[in-house]
Amino acid sequence: MKYTNFLNELKSTEQLVTAFFHDQLAATRKIQPSILETCTMSYIRGGGKKLRPGVLMLACKAVGGNPEQALPAAAAVELFHTWTLVHDDIIDNDHVRRGVPTVHKTAEHYALETLGLKGAVAAKYGTDTAILTGDIQHGWSISMLSDNLVRGGIKPEVALRLITILQIDVLRTLVEGELLDVDFGLFHSIYDLSEEQILDMLWRKTGILYEFCAVAGAMIGKNSADYDEEVNALKQFCSLCGTAFQVKDDILGLVGKSAELGKPVGSDIREGKKTLLVLEALRNADDKQKAIIFEALGNSQATEEQISKCTKTIIDLGGVEKAHKTALHFVEKALPNLAKISPSPSRDLLNDWAGYMIDRNV
Repeated sequence: MKYTNFLNELKSTEQLVTAFFHDQLAATRKIQPSILETCTMSYIRGGGKKLRPGVLMLACKAVGGNPEQALPAAAAVELFHTWTLVHDDIIDNDHVRRGVPTVHKTAEHYALETLGLKGAVAAKYGTDTAILTGDIQHGWSISMLSDNLVRGGIKPEVALRLITILQIDVLRTLVEGELLDVDFGLFHSIYDLSEEQILDMLWRKTGILYEFCAVAGAMIGKNSADYDEEVNALKQFCSLCGTAFQVKDDILGLVGKSAELGKPVGSDIREGKKTLLVLEALRNADDKQKAIIFEALGNSQATEEQISKCTKTIIDLGGVEKAHKTALHFVEKALPNLAKISPSPSRDLLNDWAGYMIDRNV
């Protein structure tokens, strides 16, 4: 298997991060009420690829660092990512994530079955609980970066620098990307958007957090808050590969398998997501093909047949091929940055990660 070593490394990181979460939860006071603890741990227990923690740990090792010192930051970045998913699922009104009900649907079900609430009141309880769940996860992630890093021997100025980057640069950029995604869906015709605008939105939503993983891992590995050549090289590498990851995600959202993805395929079409796939397809479509696409795009009530026809049309018009070439371009642009890092098994695994970004099926 092409990515066996990388996937084994990722599995090891997943086990370490999950164990760290449970140790942290056991060491703190119980989250009350119980539904809040259930929701806080839901996506963590539901699995997930743990790609961001994996990249952070590899960046640490690639510059000669001790991965044990990076573990709190790896867990922190996964928890930070998780709260953004919780809020994103509210915005997109998604019902399934990682093969389990989304947090707001879990809390809504609890309201219906346990609290006896009905209809819109139960739904609002679900949304409110999910928002608060994200707030807890966000705060918890920052405490992992501060207390645990310093206790593990990382200089306070390094921990402070990383918290500042995450809370100011990353958070702002990520939220900007999320709102751009919403705005594109509500207020912009696909014909008004350029490829560059869509890619910028994807970088803000996804690439920026991968960029942070590289910076955090490298700074922890060096125990220094300086942006030296290696830190900057890994930053650029992960920023570009992270954007490729999101382009691939859009491809899988159209042609992947629900059972493997842990979420419904076709939801991006129903939500009217303005993706590179749709943009390319419409550039090449005749009036009949455009009608097939717009019959399903943004139609929350679209039938499976309409989704299937829309999907086939986008594929036939080169949407998937265009997106794949774009993702490949980002990875090819990223790879030369690894030449600035000393040869090591960890550097080789980062190279494998780049390939996995565009070859993966989940």
